[in-house]
Amino acid sequence: MAMIPFNSTTFRFPDLMAPSAWVEHVPFMFWLVDALQPRRFVELGTHNGVSYCAACQAIELLRLTCNCYAVDTWTGDEHAGFYGEEVYSDLAAYHAPKYGSFSRLVRSTFDEAISHFEDDSIDLLHIDGLHTYDAVRHDFDAWRPKLSQNAVVLFHDTNVRERGFGVFRLWNEISAGRPHFEFLHGHGLGVLGLGDSYPKAVEALFAAGQQDSSIGAVRTAFAHLGQAVANHENTAHAVRQAEAQFALSREEWRRQIEQRDGEIAALTVERERAAARASECEAHFALSREEWQRQIEGRDKETMRAQALTTALEAKIKQTELAVEEFKNSTSWRVTAPLRAFSSNARLVFQNVRWPGVGK
Repeated sequence: MAMIPFNSTTFRFPDLMAPSAWVEHVPFMFWLVDALQPRRFVELGTHNGVSYCAACQAIELLRLTCNCYAVDTWTGDEHAGFYGEEVYSDLAAYHAPKYGSFSRLVRSTFDEAISHFEDDSIDLLHIDGLHTYDAVRHDFDAWRPKLSQNAVVLFHDTNVRERGFGVFRLWNEISAGRPHFEFLHGHGLGVLGLGDSYPKAVEALFAAGQQDSSIGAVRTAFAHLGQAVANHENTAHAVRQAEAQFALSREEWRRQIEQRDGEIAALTVERERAAARASECEAHFALSREEWQRQIEGRDKETMRAQALTTALEAKIKQTELAVEEFKNSTSWRVTAPLRAFSSNARLVFQNVRWPGVGK
């Protein structure tokens, strides 16, 4: 039984975690970069960068002298789906500070990028563009002259047979008679050797692919490693979703608190205004009450003066009446009574006498 030697790089988790059909092959990418130690790596079809950044992570970790190029339009296709500009911008923002010293994101079609690479210069090529048979056949044939003598080519989705995927057909054609190994998990990954001289670990992988007693063990080992990475990604994704939900909830709480604070502040201002108006009313009422009290006291004083005056007048009237009564009862009044009667009669006589020349 041929078994491949595992290296410590294989058991690492990727730094870039994102939903991807490629995530289950990250442990193998770590292993392959360590085993092959390529001088130039090119990926055709990068999308969110899970496979590409896994290779870059291994290259940086191992301190390899290797130039890396990711070629993609970053607009999507009928198999990967079409997506917006944020996919490229997010990847570029992540990629530049970490791997920009030895890696480039080449935004172009695969055919446009070919002329920028010299022949016999690429040691590791990953083809993961449009997955129809004609498209993958064209990509492989067009880029084959650029491959070095002992290059390795990766084909993703060799185990998909629906939605017009044709990678499995091409894989069956080109793998026959060449060093190769195919993984079935993660939609399938074909590993193709075009030369006849490879590092011992890579030779062991290709040898395992030809032995029924070994192929299952290698597939199972990398499938379990890949599932561990996928579970890690699922957990991380769930944590990110929970954090995002918590951030939204916290933002909603903050918004509601600010709204309540605003309402409280408005009510406080209104209460202060109402208290000021109440103080004004109380002050005005106090002034009015004092004025009313002053007026009432004035009226009371006037009433008291009037009552005192009335009492004094009544006393004088009484005194006068007593004096008159006393005078009437006096002797002089009685003696002069005949004289007063004559005087009254004389006035009447004189009033009725017609004097000559006076009147008619």
